[in-house]
Amino acid sequence: MTFSHQLNQLFFGFDITDQSSSLFDSLLSVPQLHHSDNGVRQQNLNITIEMRSDKAWSSRHKFSFTESPLPNLKIETGTIEVVLGETDSTKKILDLNWQLQFSDKAAAAKCFKKLKQIFSNVATKKKYEHDKDVGDVAQFSTRSKADTGIRDITLLLDKSLSTNKYEITLVLVNDFIREE
Repeated sequence: MTFSHQLNQLFFGFDITDQSSSLFDSLLSVPQLHHSDNGVRQQNLNITIEMRSDKAWSSRHKFSFTESPLPNLKIETGTIEVVLGETDSTKKILDLNWQLQFSDKAAAAKCFKKLKQIFSNVATKKKYEHDKDVGDVAQFSTRSKADTGIRDITLLLDKSLSTNKYEITLVLVNDFIREE
């Protein structure tokens, strides 16, 4: 198993380095994912620059799931949020967020421990810490030649002030990226 393979498993097996609309369409086809979008199209200077068109907009789409993307990993609920940039002729993923939620701390800690174990086995660098403002932090990186695509991730575990649930959040970058 490679780092990128393990990361893609969290997205139900799809290659998340594909930032085109085909990843979005692939997520729509996953039976475990329930799609909803907020229906709001936004236009702003950042979207115009990113999409290289003055007629570009973005839309936010949420995929929720209750079945874990990994075997032997119990979750309560999860979400994948996709921000899609569009013009009349193109679609491109601008942002991708992944999160799990749990009602109790023990279940969240067990899942966080399992995710740490999974990525520890395939990472060439790892770092664990606890931050009083952020919660538990686990950073993983790979510089293996067998790995392509996203090579740096951070997992965060903390209790949400807004939902009062324990959340594990995946961030597709970490401090190791600055060390290159």
